[in-house]
Formats: sequence, C-alpha cells, structure tokens
Amino acid sequence: MKVFNEIIRQSLPVLFICIFGEILAGVFLMNIENYLNVLPGILILVPAVMGTRGNILGTVSTRLTSALHLGSIYPRIRKNPLLKTNIKAGILLSILISLITGIAAHFACLGLGFQSMGILKFAFISLMAGFLSDFSLIILSVFICFVSFKRNIDPDNIIIPTITTISDFTSIFFLLMSVYIVQAI
Repeated sequence: MKVFNEIIRQSLPVLFICIFGEILAGVFLMNIENYLNVLPGILILVPAVMGTRGNILGTVSTRLTSALHLGSIYPRIRKNPLLKTNIKAGILLSILISLITGIAAHFACLGLGFQSMGILKFAFISLMAGFLSDFSLIILSVFICFVSFKRNIDPDNIIIPTITTISDFTSIFFLLMSVYIVQAI
C-alpha cells in the first residue's frame, strides 16, 4: 500500500498539470491552423510530428529511468558513456523517423487526393522540426530524470506525462518555425 500511495502522490499533481498543458497545446494549435494551411498538405504532418516526438522521447526517458534504478548510470552528465549512447540513439532515431514521416506525408497526400507541397519540402520540414524538438527535449528529459532521481522522486512517475506534454508544445513550435523557414526560401 505504501508503494501505491507514493505513486499516486508523485504522479497525480503532474498529471493534473499535464491535462491543462495539453488543453493549452490544443488551443495554440487551433489558433495557428490557418497559418499552417499556407503550404499544401502540411496539416497531415501535425499528428505524425506530435506523436513521434512523444514516442521517441518516451523511449529515451524510460531507458534513462531504468538505468538510474539499476545503477547503470548515475545522475550526472560527465563520464557517463551509457547516457551519451542513449542521447545519440535518440537523435539518430529522430532523424530517421522524421525523414520517413516527411516522405510518408507526401505519399499520403497523393494517395488521398490532396495537394502536396512536394517530397523535399515535406522531408525538410519534418526533419528540421523533429531534430530541433527532439534535441531540446532530450536535454530536458535528462534534466528531469536526474533532478527527480536526486530528490528521491521516482522519475518513472513523472517523466512520461511531463515530456509528452512538453513535446506537444515544442513539436508544434518547431513545426511552425520550419514552415516559416520553408516559406521564406
């Protein structure tokens, strides 16, 4: 019963904050929808970019928390080869998945009869948005894991809802920034 109470005590406040964070992300997305419509087919990327960010960061985060619990890594940045390996894997995964997402979005537009902005623009926007958001989120994820672990808060109880909520904001922000850059080119 003690473990149950501890999980509830640590998770519940974070989950309440995340509910409001997700609602704010939805309101933000609703307000920029018209701006995203300027490039043909760009809205098809939104769910894919948001979903893959949470999935990639969730995987990296849970690997970190497991390694912390097992004593394979310590909550410090220096002299931590396993941490560096996880970060490199997360960034490489982000690049590969972002390229695949951009290419798939182009073909989804064509297959569904929508106008596409072209495979290169889709791939570039997806790659830039994915890399920038995942790079910043990996740093944040490591920070949250290490700080919570040092404060005797189980990072498993807070990292996934926290990082997926924050990833929704960052993925939309970097997607918007990528669209702006592609429009300027």
